[in-house]
Amino acid sequence: MNSCNSDLNNLWVVVTRPAHQAAAISRRIEQRGGKVIRFPVIEIEAPVNPDRLYTVLRTLENYDWLVFVSANAVRMGLRAITGAGIARPRAKLTAVGVRTAQALEQQGWTVDVVPQPPYNSESLLAEPAMQRVQGQHFLIFRGENGREFLRDTLISRGAAVDYAECYRRVPARSDPRVLETAWSQRQLDVIMITSVTGIENLVNLAGQQHRGRLLRTPLVVAGDRVAKSAHERGWLAPVVAAADATDDAMLAALHTLGTEHAAGN
Repeated sequence: MNSCNSDLNNLWVVVTRPAHQAAAISRRIEQRGGKVIRFPVIEIEAPVNPDRLYTVLRTLENYDWLVFVSANAVRMGLRAITGAGIARPRAKLTAVGVRTAQALEQQGWTVDVVPQPPYNSESLLAEPAMQRVQGQHFLIFRGENGREFLRDTLISRGAAVDYAECYRRVPARSDPRVLETAWSQRQLDVIMITSVTGIENLVNLAGQQHRGRLLRTPLVVAGDRVAKSAHERGWLAPVVAAADATDDAMLAALHTLGTEHAAGN
């Protein structure tokens, strides 16, 4: 593995973000001298049956809070609102992370609450505005089959909570031969992963044939939950957890991994 200086000189990095979200971080890696292999492990698609989503959206004015859990929730949720011809509601808005807040603001929506790092459900629930929510109505924009922790905690505090499940995550159709070629040419130093689902899909895409190589490939992951998932799958190479899923945090973790490797050689 190449040493990772401030310019990521010739470090081969696999970026696994969905195709529509990979450009910014790929560009920053390349600007610092790294080499990028784009290998999406997740694709974002609309719900198979959107009727339930549109039923909820028709009652948008009934909610005190709209919660957006990701940039994908913003993109797909606002698309659904616009497509249904629904006026912008008067509810307060909260975004689980800064990238999500930026996505809302770029569409002209004002965000009332953004939590502190590490930008997850736990940090949002720690915000003062989320402490006394008895009798308030929340609508959470998210993907299908997400975590229940945020909803369950808000309900335990006396809130009423519904979901606007505006997208679904499906395994990407990336060709595992891309990884096979990179490994054989020694042009794969580290893989960046931002979710537990991403870990699962990566393992499945690589298949049993390449499992040994995969588990010996260093990872930069978005947070401790994703790192735990990697370790539970028997990862043998270093796994460095970024503070959160933002590009800045992931790049900082990438630099840390390279520095630690260089020091160990």
